Amino acid sequence: MECTTCKKPATLACSGCKGATVLEGDAPLVHYCNAGCRKANWTQHKATCRRLQDRVVLYSVIEMAQRLFYVHREFTWIYHDIEKVEKVGKHLILRGKAYYRVFPSQLVSAKEDKNSILVFLACIEGYMWTVEFVEGMLKGIVTTSTHIVYKTKNDKLRTRCYSMTTPIEEIVRDTGGITHEMLKVTLRSGEVFAVDITGAQYGYHEPVTPWTKYQNDRILFQYPESGQPAPCPYRLLQVNDYSLQKLIYFYKKMTGGKTAEEAIPFVFSGTLEAMNFHILDWQGNEKLSLRDMWKLPEKTLRVKLNDLMDFVEWSFHGIVQHPWSTVNGKRLAVENKHSWVYGKK
Repeated sequence: MECTTCKKPATLACSGCKGATVLEGDAPLVHYCNAGCRKANWTQHKATCRRLQDRVVLYSVIEMAQRLFYVHREFTWIYHDIEKVEKVGKHLILRGKAYYRVFPSQLVSAKEDKNSILVFLACIEGYMWTVEFVEGMLKGIVTTSTHIVYKTKNDKLRTRCYSMTTPIEEIVRDTGGITHEMLKVTLRSGEVFAVDITGAQYGYHEPVTPWTKYQNDRILFQYPESGQPAPCPYRLLQVNDYSLQKLIYFYKKMTGGKTAEEAIPFVFSGTLEAMNFHILDWQGNEKLSLRDMWKLPEKTLRVKLNDLMDFVEWSFHGIVQHPWSTVNGKRLAVENKHSWVYGKK
């Protein structure tokens, strides 16, 4: 690498933005040969650095949102009694009936296929889930959120449910576009992204994509109702104050009953309230706020984010009991029988 300031060989990346996802059209990430050159270049680099820092937070928060949504869907699988899973070309075929059953993890060996099934027919719930994360963790970074409704194109995968007797020939002829919903967000830097945590059902597993690329690659046309401001959030995520008083408040809120006026008309409300409590609990015990976590070096951030995700899932199977379970959560409960080990590096 070449020092951005003096052009000598350089090994030091900017600590503020070195973990940012590099997109098409971006200039190379800056490098320096010493702290003096970094300081000398700060005036020129400052705006870019802050834009890339916002990008790091966006990608991290939406990754968190997607991973926790997969956990939620496995907890609350109420959609189909899947008896058989087949993969033929780009068709992921679920055979069964529309009755409640536990999610059939034993029928799926590939993680990507499991995620594709978990978000099957979940785009409305998924974009509402995302709205909560934008409000709760990206306030000030995201300036506008827009609800997009469109017909898909270029699907890499087609996840569909059929009866046990539907001929495979009829299934593979089903190639028309599918109606889908997601969020378009504009950051304070001016960058615009598509945020889609349920795209796995079409073979797209990355939850954040630059808007222009997403629009060109995946949108056949938008429906007339598309382009409206995102709906108001229910503010289920409040993660910045993890004091004991707040933990007690959210625990009472999570475990107390709700009146008809207070009830939220989405399956995920109870799950997300519980996750909010567990996220606060992890921050308090880890002595690390999410705001500070986003600023960590890339490798350390990855360790902490993975630990937080596992902690939340473990918590549903541990001290605070819930009537749901996941395969990974049961494994974590066995490995961490009595308490969670904090401070992983």
